[in-house]
Amino acid sequence: MKQQIKFIQLAKLKLDKESSRLPSSFHNQSENDIIEWMLEDESIIKLMLAIGQHDFFVGESLLVVENKNDFTVVEGNRRLTSLKLLSNPSLATIRKSKVEQVLVETTKRPNSIPCIVFDDKTQIMQYLGYRHITGIKPWSVVSKAKYLHGLLPTLESQEFKEQSLALAKKIGSRSDYVKKLLVGYKIYEIIRDKGFYKIPQLNETTFYFNYITASLQHTNIRKFIDIDEISKINNLENLDINKENLKTLIDWFFRKNEQNKSRVLGNNDNLTKLDEILSNQAITNQFIDGLSLKKSYDLISNSNSISKGLNKSL
Repeated sequence: MKQQIKFIQLAKLKLDKESSRLPSSFHNQSENDIIEWMLEDESIIKLMLAIGQHDFFVGESLLVVENKNDFTVVEGNRRLTSLKLLSNPSLATIRKSKVEQVLVETTKRPNSIPCIVFDDKTQIMQYLGYRHITGIKPWSVVSKAKYLHGLLPTLESQEFKEQSLALAKKIGSRSDYVKKLLVGYKIYEIIRDKGFYKIPQLNETTFYFNYITASLQHTNIRKFIDIDEISKINNLENLDINKENLKTLIDWFFRKNEQNKSRVLGNNDNLTKLDEILSNQAITNQFIDGLSLKKSYDLISNSNSISKGLNKSL
């Protein structure tokens, strides 16, 4: 059935605490906490200005699910945050002066908001996949992975290959990409559940999820944490990861020394070097014991050069 636009009072619209873009810790927190977190993003101020100057565009209708007494906004939480701040600037606990300046520069205060109402959240999920994973408004990598992971219970098959194929069809993507995101998210859940190994200032908002997905593309880094080739994984839930080595890897990525530097910055160049180092157990041991990435890589490069020279002489 074709969905119709319905105008709903702002007071009845609630932020989605289970949004893929929010850290999981927000599931039990208040709307005010979410608004504060949203305000850390400068784009909220820009969005407030745009709405406050030009009004709310019907073509950007919020996608909502009806509850008993209100509506949960599944798609459009940034817009809803902006609307709430325009209506009630006292909600701002940070960036107060910027919020107040927006009010001075704008006149529009939308209160009757265009929405498309759905019976349940799952009806909206496929659309979100197209829009934010393969579409024009991409989410962050971790938001994409969290979204896909949230769809797993809706699938009939329990086989990882079949699940990945089904999800890839839903969002118009490739199954190998879906697999990488899901495996990465499984690893991320382990790290998160361990409290990010008590690494100072590391949490859901400061963790670089792409370090994990990029690492999965390197054979020796995968082997270091006992992950098989992604294409060969048959059961996501029974993934048997070397948790001690995973902790070590995350320490290398995120634990800072006295110079405020980590041992391995997770860019492509350094991940390639680390992958080479992990191909040689003796040099790996030296790196674990504290030898720098550069010196360890120089050792592996020299070792490879010597081996090539010997092969030529033979």
